[in-house]
Amino acid sequence: MFGASFKSRWLTAVVGLPVLFAAVWAGGWVLAVLVAAAAVVGMREYFAMCGRPGPMLERAGLALGAVAVGSAVAGGWPVLAACLGTALWLEQFAFLGRFAGGGETAPPRGTLVAALLYIPFSLRFLCLFPALGTVFVLAVVMAADTGAYFAGHLVGGPKVWPAVSPGKTRAGTAGGIVAAALVAAAFATFTPAGVPALAGCGAVLAVVSQLGDFFESALKRAAGVKDSGALLPGHGGILDRIDGLLPAILAYAAMRPLLGLG
Repeated sequence: MFGASFKSRWLTAVVGLPVLFAAVWAGGWVLAVLVAAAAVVGMREYFAMCGRPGPMLERAGLALGAVAVGSAVAGGWPVLAACLGTALWLEQFAFLGRFAGGGETAPPRGTLVAALLYIPFSLRFLCLFPALGTVFVLAVVMAADTGAYFAGHLVGGPKVWPAVSPGKTRAGTAGGIVAAALVAAAFATFTPAGVPALAGCGAVLAVVSQLGDFFESALKRAAGVKDSGALLPGHGGILDRIDGLLPAILAYAAMRPLLGLG
């Protein structure tokens, strides 16, 4: 039922997840280098879809994106990054609405500021959270993605937003929310937050991550491409893998004080 694509996704996960969680466990510059590399590749994919700002500006932007992630090791300007990133995502969701309504058919231009706020300024929070927080948001978003994938394939049914992403079903969305809530609740053993609060947080992150997925789907459809890249077999590019993670990171950063996590 799942075919060769599922096998490729599984093999990529088997190879990539141990590397990712080893970097999270090590923390510091080890994690920062991995996240910065993902940010640079993601920005290049974004420029390829939305238009390059010019070779000099692009190189400067890629370097600045890497520095933005690296600065997180010293705890640099998290509040500013959160505010800027949130503002950018509000604008992107506005584009998503215009695209779905047929009012906008071309991708937004690849401005340097948009690329910086979209990718590295969100990813840098993975280096600011304590290791358990980083594991939490990664695990919840992965659970949402996996739950949606299996529920969508096994149940099928009506689509959520066919104008933007024809493959996503309501059953998949429900499966993703349930899976994310269950995985989030399992962290109650390790945090002061209770099971209901963590389950609610997981459900919110699942919804937000799907909005991020919809945004990148709209970008790809407007740009006329199937995937943002071909780096990850079965997944496409870096952006195809982290599209839902980017806004979920900001949502989790905002909810941490509400969960008593500082």
